[in-house]
Amino acid sequence: MLSACAFAQERQVVKLGFSSPLSGPQAAAGKDGLNGAQMAIERLNQQNLQLDGKVIRFELLVRDDKASTQEGAAIARELVGAGVRAVLGPFNSGVALSVAKIYNDAGVVSLTVASNPKVTQTALTYVFRIAASDADMGGKMGLYAARHLKLKKMAVIDDGSLYARGLIDEFERVAKMNGVQLVYKEAVGDKAEEFGVALNAIAAAKADAIFFGGYVPQASALLRQMQQRGLSIPLLGGDALCSSAMSTQAASALGERTYCVQGGVWLTRVSDGAVFASAYQGKYGSLPDVYAPTFYDGVLLLWQAMKSANSLDPRVFAPVLARMRYKGVTATYEFTPRHDMTESTVTILRFKDGKLVPLSSF
Repeated sequence: MLSACAFAQERQVVKLGFSSPLSGPQAAAGKDGLNGAQMAIERLNQQNLQLDGKVIRFELLVRDDKASTQEGAAIARELVGAGVRAVLGPFNSGVALSVAKIYNDAGVVSLTVASNPKVTQTALTYVFRIAASDADMGGKMGLYAARHLKLKKMAVIDDGSLYARGLIDEFERVAKMNGVQLVYKEAVGDKAEEFGVALNAIAAAKADAIFFGGYVPQASALLRQMQQRGLSIPLLGGDALCSSAMSTQAASALGERTYCVQGGVWLTRVSDGAVFASAYQGKYGSLPDVYAPTFYDGVLLLWQAMKSANSLDPRVFAPVLARMRYKGVTATYEFTPRHDMTESTVTILRFKDGKLVPLSSF
């Protein structure tokens, strides 16, 4: 009969890292992703998993990168030193670009939802994008704006972030190809709170709609100031705006004119998504936001790669991850040679009565 000591020796703690903004203006997005990752960790730890004769237990080292490139780099070095096998995150494109080489050089797998195309352009061995890129989301929102919303004249407001840059570039490219004219563009910076000058110019240019590249706090302020000026044109944005925080922060200004685009199929449109949403709500008291299911899938994806490779060593399981196919909650994960997802389905959504309503997936 095995002694308690012998049994303890058969256990293997597998450390994973988590890096996203958990404080500051983007905290809601980071906490949503963290909730999803923790749900997956709890699920795996309840299954008495074994690999190579050892009982596996996952431990998540959670770090707040504050959406800062400097903080993200410091956290990356810390997590590498702590012996993590993989990291869920970062959330932001700027942070992802600042840490990619740190993780790659250390042989630590990074599963990021950062959407800027540059994140995967260098095809690093250990860096994977587990969400749609700007090329998918920005481009398809541009297509939807032209073909479905029938917009002819667009204004663009840019918060200056790397996230916004990639998203706007693709939106403009596809929109222009489909006959949409860009009549105004302004870079405001990610700390701007007043948009009066830009909104006056947009009204004068008779724009049909505004595309905003940025995050919830500024988008909400923009909507409130549009409401104050009686500017009732639609506001379009990327996946960062597909958040329940928009309803809270924009309040009545949100209306039914705010559109966003999210990678994957919307939760309510797939059976696994509905099950996940119910479990999430039961645990946290609210429905999941943008990336909870993606971070949840990311943890399970890592375990599947480890199990298939019969190894906890990233040098062994990363090549398996690169060629495997895994069906998650809202997406099927399979990677191109650059480690982008091969399937780039996105969903266009609109806020109605304060809730996100899926309009089209393609």
